[in-house]
Amino acid sequence: MKVCIIGAGSVGLGLAAFLLNAGWDVCFITRKGKSDDLKNGFRVYGLFGDFEFSASEYCVSEDYASCEGCDYILITTKSYANREIAESLNRIKDKIENSKIVVAQNGWGNSEIFKEFFGKEKVYTARIITGFEREKPNLAKITVHADEMVIGNIFDKMLSFNVEDLVEALNNGGFEAKVSCEVDKHLWAKMLYNCALNPLGAIFGVEYGKLAESEHSKSIMNNVIDEIYDVMEACNYSTFWDTKESYKEIFYSKLIPITASHRSSMLQDIENGRKTEIESLNGVVVKLANEKNLSVPFNEFLYRSIKFLEK
Repeated sequence: MKVCIIGAGSVGLGLAAFLLNAGWDVCFITRKGKSDDLKNGFRVYGLFGDFEFSASEYCVSEDYASCEGCDYILITTKSYANREIAESLNRIKDKIENSKIVVAQNGWGNSEIFKEFFGKEKVYTARIITGFEREKPNLAKITVHADEMVIGNIFDKMLSFNVEDLVEALNNGGFEAKVSCEVDKHLWAKMLYNCALNPLGAIFGVEYGKLAESEHSKSIMNNVIDEIYDVMEACNYSTFWDTKESYKEIFYSKLIPITASHRSSMLQDIENGRKTEIESLNGVVVKLANEKNLSVPFNEFLYRSIKFLEK
């Protein structure tokens, strides 16, 4: 099997390591000028082991035409690049007619962009709740792991089983993954988690665990969660916890403790002067709330605070 991974950041390197370990052919599609970052090989280490690969074991290209004939295309870039990527892939649509596209990003609404160009049968969504940190251009560390990777189709649940070979390869390569017909519920669970933690951690410059130690930051997170539940209800979305309070119980007792030392990717982006994914997180909550005439002041404050820090 051949997979093209668009984006050679920490998540892209991590998934590539597991698929290479499973015997798949991997090709990275990178931005212009970034292919040299992987010319001497790459390494991924941390919770799942230590994997190192020489440059001869994979390919790197700056040309989307290299996706021709691949079985899967994994989208692991930041979500703000999605429309540009979708348009680029659309220009070689005839060369990837048998390829499945898997969107492995934070947030909600990312897969919809690719569906516009390729239809629901070709576009799949992955939920990853594992902490990847890119220490160097060719070095990534897996710092925390809260749950297995989940892959499915949010547009037609029964199509989810079409990605079983990818899931099997990830497991064989050493990374826990499964097919799910409820990947939409998994995504909203992660939205609750990320929207409460990522921007607040970036604004205060702290790890997740610190946010749960103060009643002041907990109050902010509680209000963020309450607002997201209101938006989900108004938009007919759902997750695995029926009430706000039942989610908060799990959030504070399980989810934060196992990722307490993690520094969010949003914090890392702010520190390195990069654009963040706030648009597909709290920005989506604000957008959906506006469409339903709901007020979400805490999500809007976090959204606007991060937009200020991005400047």
